[in-house]
Amino acid sequence: GPAVTEARRPILVVGAGIAGVTAAVEAAEAGQDVVLVEREPSIGGRVLRNHQYFPKLCPPSCGMEINTRRLSKTPLVRALTRTELAGAERIEGGWRVTLLRRAEHVTAACTACGDCTKACPATVPDPFNLGLGRVPAIRLPHLDAWPRRYAMDRAACPAGCRACADACKVKGAIDLDARDREERLDVSAVVVATGWAP
Repeated sequence: GPAVTEARRPILVVGAGIAGVTAAVEAAEAGQDVVLVEREPSIGGRVLRNHQYFPKLCPPSCGMEINTRRLSKTPLVRALTRTELAGAERIEGGWRVTLLRRAEHVTAACTACGDCTKACPATVPDPFNLGLGRVPAIRLPHLDAWPRRYAMDRAACPAGCRACADACKVKGAIDLDARDREERLDVSAVVVATGWAP
């Protein structure tokens, strides 16, 4: 009946910083399906940009590594990076949401070998370090990135440039023609953990 169908709907967690990741893994460990969305190419949010955090004053990568291990172990969390909540409407028993999935020019086939970065002629302000310094247009977002996959700022590529794709030895890892797309789904609840801006 309807109660069974609604019980099977996932919950949507918007934002994959420490709050969103914690909400997702705790819900999954309680048996709930979860769709975790993050607009950046990797999870972790602002906490990974800190030098040390309270109360242990340890590097944030330690705490996030525990959570990424928990995420990796559960089949109940579907983590979608480069994804934003584009719309939501109330329906009986929950929400009908529209997700904007940004073009993934580097696919899940990426092995993070680094050949593409070495070949890339373009640079961009480093988004991980708030624009301080420059980094190649295709790169690992940061040392502790999860998923461990390279990201590309396609708009920074010189016209007609295929240097990264030509350097990549993994078939299907780079898709220069990828496009944005929308995905709609019904969820039982929405957790908003969109964080803060410095």
